[in-house]
Amino acid sequence: MLKKKLLFLVLLLTFILPTFAYASNGEDKKNAKLTDFEITNPKEEAAIVPSENIVLTGIGVEKDKIDIEVYSVKRTLPKDKEKESVIKKLNDSYVVNVDALKVFAQEIELKEGENFIAITVTRGGKKYNINKTVNYNKNMELNKIIRQLEYKDSVN
Repeated sequence: MLKKKLLFLVLLLTFILPTFAYASNGEDKKNAKLTDFEITNPKEEAAIVPSENIVLTGIGVEKDKIDIEVYSVKRTLPKDKEKESVIKKLNDSYVVNVDALKVFAQEIELKEGENFIAITVTRGGKKYNINKTVNYNKNMELNKIIRQLEYKDSVN
């Protein structure tokens, strides 16, 4: 009788319990993704912009709460040059709600250089994180104007 119980326990642990351990709703709890949420501007993961203000836009579900934190990023190489150090400084934060049209927009101010944008979507008590990097290069627009002037001079 003891052998049968032991055999049953071994079979249970070997075949039945692992089946339940891997069955989930398909979400990784730490890095859950929203399939019905999208940042439409800036589209790229690491965008370069010539303006200190951009409009962060996106599509979501009505009543999603969106927390936006904008950090300026400074990267430095220490003397041993083995590991880069990254310093993030919070510049601004915004709170936006998705409206009945399922869209949102928020103008955000950037600092010159690299800006890290941390977006937290709260839906039904759960939080989801999305990160974007935007590089503000104020000389970009000036370079564009110079190239246009050079082109006009070469045509004349």
